[in-house]
Amino acid sequence: VSVYRKSESELTTFDFKVSNADIFELPAGPVGFVAGIEWREESFKDDRDPRLDGTIQFIDDDGDTYPFVSDVVNSSPTPDNQGSRNVSSLFAEFQIPVLENLDVQLAARYENFSDVGNTTVGKAAFGYRPFEPVLLRGSWSQAFRAPNLVTINEQIVARTQTRTDYACLYAAENGGDPEQDTLDCNYSLQRIAQGSDELKPEKSDNTSIGIVVEPLEGLAITLDYWSIEKKDTIGLLGEENHSLLDLLYRLEQGTANCGSATFNSAVNRGEIDPDEAAFYENAGICADGQINYIDDRYANLDTRTVSGHDLGIYYTIKSDYGRFKLDYNASFLDKFEQEAGGLAQQLVQAQADGILPPNYPVMGFDNLVRRNGNQKEKHSLRMTWRKDAYGASLAAYRIGSFYQAELTLEDGTRFNIPAMTTFDATVDYTALIQDVDTRFRLGVKNLTDERAPLAATSFGYFNDAHQDYGRYFYLDVRASF
Repeated sequence: VSVYRKSESELTTFDFKVSNADIFELPAGPVGFVAGIEWREESFKDDRDPRLDGTIQFIDDDGDTYPFVSDVVNSSPTPDNQGSRNVSSLFAEFQIPVLENLDVQLAARYENFSDVGNTTVGKAAFGYRPFEPVLLRGSWSQAFRAPNLVTINEQIVARTQTRTDYACLYAAENGGDPEQDTLDCNYSLQRIAQGSDELKPEKSDNTSIGIVVEPLEGLAITLDYWSIEKKDTIGLLGEENHSLLDLLYRLEQGTANCGSATFNSAVNRGEIDPDEAAFYENAGICADGQINYIDDRYANLDTRTVSGHDLGIYYTIKSDYGRFKLDYNASFLDKFEQEAGGLAQQLVQAQADGILPPNYPVMGFDNLVRRNGNQKEKHSLRMTWRKDAYGASLAAYRIGSFYQAELTLEDGTRFNIPAMTTFDATVDYTALIQDVDTRFRLGVKNLTDERAPLAATSFGYFNDAHQDYGRYFYLDVRASF
């Protein structure tokens, strides 16, 4: 059968601004000012096919039906969804020449959301030129990100995934079935995600300090250090962490009063298999059936701290042979840490105390540098040449190495995904055709036909960080009237 999805979003905005580049004078020059108000209404509707949204239901042999099973093979059930909000904003900004060589910017913004409350953020920045070739710059600012309408209004959405049942794994490893000849601890289960109207906006404090040096004509060197601390990060605790939390509660409970004990309420399990119960008892935890589904709600979770530094070198030379230009940019990730809070903190502490086995992955916390695509460094170098109607360029891009957290080698070391470098090149010619400037460009992407490094994913490479298109050519024609 054919199924459909009809989605609609709507945005209505109104804003009013006043500005004056010379609201009053200081000895160093005029003070600039801008202020304004904004109002917007945003809404969305997501209409799913009757066979997916529960209008037409299917019941399987086990009695499962909507919202856990849809009426379409290999399609997850998804309810209709809709939501709306109004947002009112006030903002103001001053540009202040404190000295002839020192400029300061001050700004503030207030926003009121009809569904998640209000927030106020500010910014202060400066630019100071102690002498002509050198510019010092810095800023401090606050920022926020309101939860989107889906994470607030989403109803039960079930998705089938394969995950590890860590209570089962603990029973297998410590209860007499290390090869899992009887137990099966990695199987298909459902994750149920739900929105929450208790979400708060994410907030962050951002700081940066940098220097710009122009020692020669046409040469500029920039170096900036930056830091971001984000609080109340919105997300899901995750199926792996919920499974570990269920194991933690079982370890704390032991085998006493298993019939009346309660564990992680987000983990829904089936009936106990009598043939498997003994392994749980031998391991010292209460037995239970396989996981049917994990109920995971969006929540404000953890505090995330990211810091790093960026380097830029820009050099332009003009000669009788044309204009040559070199641009080099490098970004270095010095710190990326996520501090666990709430339920996640229980897992981190339990593993630190030796209650949870050290090789059971508590996901998404501690130091995240080089973890799952968080490369420690990225580089790009672009060289261009142009003379009259002709031009050419050569660019290089390098993404640093990282490791895939879900994998370890047999000796326990991390599975490292090596760095990847690719090259792009272009040649172009501009001509006047019927009084129209027309540029013809022949380009090649991934000049050396570099393949993405191997990773354990569906496509064989880490597609969040890499592409695997191989070498390909293109012709671009652009006319400027």
